[in-house]
Amino acid sequence: MENNEKLFEITFAMMKEQKRKLMLDNFIYLNDNLYEERGLVEDDELTKAKELMPFKFMFFMTIICVKGKFRVNVNLMDMELEENDALVITPGSIINKVETEPGTKLLMMAFANNNDSNLKELVSPSTRKFFLHSAMFQGDKEDMEEVKGIYKQMRMILQHKQTEYTREKLQNCLKGLELLFMAQKEKFQKEQMYKKPSRQEEILLDFMQEVHDHCQEHRDLKYFADRLCLSPSYLAHVISETSGKHASEWIKEAVILEAKTMLRKSSYTIQQVSLALNFPNQSFFGKYFKAAVGISPKQYQQR
Repeated sequence: MENNEKLFEITFAMMKEQKRKLMLDNFIYLNDNLYEERGLVEDDELTKAKELMPFKFMFFMTIICVKGKFRVNVNLMDMELEENDALVITPGSIINKVETEPGTKLLMMAFANNNDSNLKELVSPSTRKFFLHSAMFQGDKEDMEEVKGIYKQMRMILQHKQTEYTREKLQNCLKGLELLFMAQKEKFQKEQMYKKPSRQEEILLDFMQEVHDHCQEHRDLKYFADRLCLSPSYLAHVISETSGKHASEWIKEAVILEAKTMLRKSSYTIQQVSLALNFPNQSFFGKYFKAAVGISPKQYQQR
């Protein structure tokens, strides 16, 4: 294994393996259980997904709860969706847990992380940063009815015979969805009395994003300080004061989550995980992991 090999990732192309879905090329994926007494995915698909957890999503996805409750852990944050709640999963997010109550109704929209003009705002760095910090928000009934209306229109387009205009029609729907999405984001910010982040809060969010994106290769605070054009001492001070947690703790939590993701995959040896996470040797990785988790990598892998 090369040092830059990635941990197990759920790519957009893998969504084709699901039995019940609507999909157009490497562009858009739709799924729901609004009109059937079934889960969002088949039982065997859900079992397989849970066996792979934690895993990393490599595309943009939004899940809307229409009825019931949906619990998920995204990037170390536990969230519970109820009626009219929306969850936004940005590329690179790690999913650690998924639970649904019986009778829960969900709809899912996923978009490939490409350069399509209709998706630029949805996958922009500013949007990723916002939803890394606040991945869930609640809409009102009227707004969610509009979202469901756009979703149903896209389903209808995909269910009809596809023509050279199919993609363009979907892009028009996506533009409407994007505008509604951004309006919801602004409304959420106002209702939560969301103010423009202070300089210190901006540094925290930037730091979290950098750690999220680069913790596989780097654990040194100086690396992240250099990325943010700050001194290590100043960055450490800001992170501690703003979040109540040391910068080293943020880095360690992210690294350990990456390690757990790989150790859950039987195809990875501990040595391979150590190399992939850029540790100098397996022994150093073992000590690092045990200090954080309380058990050795081997014990964790055998659980």
